[in-house]
Amino acid sequence: MKLFKEKTLWGLLSMAMFVLLLAACAPEREGVEEATDNNEGSEGTEESQEQEKPEELVVWINDEDIAEDISVEMFEKYTEETGIEISYKRVALPDQVEELALAGPTGDGPDLFFQPQDSLGDVIAQGLALPIDYSQEEIDGFTEEAINAFTYDGDIYGAPVAVETYFAYYNKDIIDSVPETIDEVFDMSKEVTDASNDQYGFLVSPEFYYLYSFMNAYGGYVFGEEDGVYDPTDIGLDNEGAVEGLTKYQEFISEGLMPKTLTVDVLDGLFTEGKVGMVFSGPWNMPIYKEALGDSVATAPLPKMNGEIAPSFIGVKSWLVSYYSDQPEWAEDIAKFMTNDENSQAYFDVTGELPPKPEILDAVDDPMYAGYTEQVPQGTPMPNIPQMAQVWDMDVAIELINNDADVEEALTDTVQNIKDNMDVSGGLSGEE
Repeated sequence: MKLFKEKTLWGLLSMAMFVLLLAACAPEREGVEEATDNNEGSEGTEESQEQEKPEELVVWINDEDIAEDISVEMFEKYTEETGIEISYKRVALPDQVEELALAGPTGDGPDLFFQPQDSLGDVIAQGLALPIDYSQEEIDGFTEEAINAFTYDGDIYGAPVAVETYFAYYNKDIIDSVPETIDEVFDMSKEVTDASNDQYGFLVSPEFYYLYSFMNAYGGYVFGEEDGVYDPTDIGLDNEGAVEGLTKYQEFISEGLMPKTLTVDVLDGLFTEGKVGMVFSGPWNMPIYKEALGDSVATAPLPKMNGEIAPSFIGVKSWLVSYYSDQPEWAEDIAKFMTNDENSQAYFDVTGELPPKPEILDAVDDPMYAGYTEQVPQGTPMPNIPQMAQVWDMDVAIELINNDADVEEALTDTVQNIKDNMDVSGGLSGEE
């Protein structure tokens, strides 16, 4: 999953300037009109207003998404029920926001696009999405966490598709019993690892997304939060807990139990080749690992750190209605159609990604999902405010730590750089 990329200082300045330009050329829209119950046949929202039915809607999907086939099936089904053709374009998730900011004002953008929650603040800051009008019954059909993930200033901006997090996969041919604590993982790694033959007991990709578990478990945090409101001036990524957690991680590197340089692709390759006992990864790898290792692969929640199951970042992916859509009511309608109970079940059956639907979640009984379903309640939602974009620069600190830098110094310097970038873009003062 590629939910994040570093932003340069120039990029931040350019974005600020471009938002001002968009404000000048954005269409005047005073709000979405009240819905009625005149929609023909669609199983999305039965209360969509039927103005003049469009001939076509344009949807942007993720270019790497394993869900493309099932999405196309849903598009075809929607066309059968409404007569509206769906034209879709593959656009990588990290690029969709930037491309929409360019294409939307010229009329070349989509009616519906796809994003994870951590980009929501950026989307709203640039004025790229419209709130979705939900009834209470529709809201109750999703998990509370999924709705909260796409709620901003009291409005709901997304039709949630999937909730995902990472958890532990392990090879039963290498590990007799699952290590329950990070110390047990360390001891197991010392017994199993033979780096000269690319054999390891445990691997985790050296990225902030995954290593946040080490930091958060000991008291590190992204932003201070109270009653669902994040405080971007309160960053806890260089506090004592964050330092302690990444010091624990660095021990694996310094003891030669993990390579200093590692990519997700290399990690996946070694695990599927049967050379690694345990890895941290997410549901996107479930079919790949299962095909490679068969019954030898199983899942578990993350090992305990600081006495509790280690927390993991929780992400929610969702459909959003473009601000520049000429048919926002119909864009909302297909968003709800794509996430109704029937289509959510179909999405899960094909992708293996858990939809945020309580009834579907409660019915999952495949033992392969044990780690996934047990980990989700332990998760920490990724903040959805604009300042989250700068936080991914924590990867810089992790690279330094992998190369034997002092953990506290690496975190302190990187967090200060993040604060400086936020200050330049108005983030620390609360401006958007």
